[in-house]
Amino acid sequence: MLSSRGTIALVVSFAAFIGLMLPVDRGTSAAQQFVLGLSAWAFLGIALRLQPRELRVQVLVLVGVATVLEVIGSIVWGAYRYRLENLPVYVPAGHGLFYLSALRLAALPAIARHSRAITIAVTVGATLYMLRNLTLPLPDLLGFVTWAIFLRFIVRGTAPLLYAVSFAMTSVLELYGTALGIWTWSPVLPLFMLPAANPPSGVGAGYAAMDALTRRIVKRIRERRTRAIEVVEPA
Repeated sequence: MLSSRGTIALVVSFAAFIGLMLPVDRGTSAAQQFVLGLSAWAFLGIALRLQPRELRVQVLVLVGVATVLEVIGSIVWGAYRYRLENLPVYVPAGHGLFYLSALRLAALPAIARHSRAITIAVTVGATLYMLRNLTLPLPDLLGFVTWAIFLRFIVRGTAPLLYAVSFAMTSVLELYGTALGIWTWSPVLPLFMLPAANPPSGVGAGYAAMDALTRRIVKRIRERRTRAIEVVEPA
């Protein structure tokens, strides 16, 4: 498992990687983008080797969940589109690196000691961000809906500090990625016809939902593994 220094090194390295990779991707062809994707997967593989097995499983399950949701949300539904109208190879790996960074960051003693204050500060910031986007010429109603989902997880979820950390990280990443034109949110959410900003103010709620689903899947995997062991053990 990573030490506190290792966690900081991971988070800084991930931030630097994203900070450099996304501007490069602004002008890549599909083939060049694929090479960027391979570098992201190599980074994820190295980072996961330093983690205990259970955490590796959790992150890889999240990668699977996020990939399915990316295909549905972007390619099928059209809630947002990537620059080349594909799913860049680096995106699933990026989700894994993002989730691992958020998990490790939320577990830092210096962060955990101020869990309540950080959670409140992020929630207040998210609320102000949502209210600001409601004043746009096309009110960000999708941002309002996703903010409400985020608030539900903060109040009733099992890991409010993780949700707060991931919300803040997601907001920064979304503002950066959309400003560069790497992906763009539809001004009106298809099917539900909800106006949306680019990005919606509450989009960080997605990681709270994906974490909850990931933990359920991991729990099922562990339960099945336990039952399988009990079956093969001699009486």
